[in-house]
Amino acid sequence: MSRSFLYARVSTDDQSTENQLLLAKQAGYEIPKHRFFAETISGTVPAMERPEFTKVISKLEQGDMLVVTKLDRLGRNAADIEHSVEMLRKMEVRVVVLDLPVMEVTSAAGELVRRMFAAFAQFERDQLVERTHAGLARAKAEGKSLGRRDALLTIAEKRKIKLSYLQEEIRNKHLSGDTARSIAKEYGVSHPTILKAIKRFE
Repeated sequence: MSRSFLYARVSTDDQSTENQLLLAKQAGYEIPKHRFFAETISGTVPAMERPEFTKVISKLEQGDMLVVTKLDRLGRNAADIEHSVEMLRKMEVRVVVLDLPVMEVTSAAGELVRRMFAAFAQFERDQLVERTHAGLARAKAEGKSLGRRDALLTIAEKRKIKLSYLQEEIRNKHLSGDTARSIAKEYGVSHPTILKAIKRFE
């Protein structure tokens, strides 16, 4: 008798996999709790390096069905997705992706749709990376700081003074006997931030 399994994945702890179980039920797939495998892990991790994904694979048998809500649940990129689907096809496991026009991607019609959508997804990821790199290069060329904003600069701007004046103020407090930790507490910044400001005058 064919059994249905659901594999769900989210990238961060503030996301929930329960809505993926709900989507499967709404699509007509009743998944028992013991066949629901979920984990929090980055989508950049290859499928077979995801603990819960490998666990569900080990449970699947010929004739079973694996349900996922999105194509990227099956791999980190088009090649990884292809590897996962081919592996499951050889196991004679049906694979259903809920957000595709043809849900069963291990069928003949589904294979074409899967390849097409995987290629589109890969293209979008590549474009995003390219735009990010271009944006960083442009910001660097314009002289913009790409690191974390200086906490002291924020304080200086609020007080409408130059950063150098604030740094000198901190240095004078330190020379007067205040410890870096007490100054950090006074300004509401980290200890290393104060040390960095003091070292500018050494």
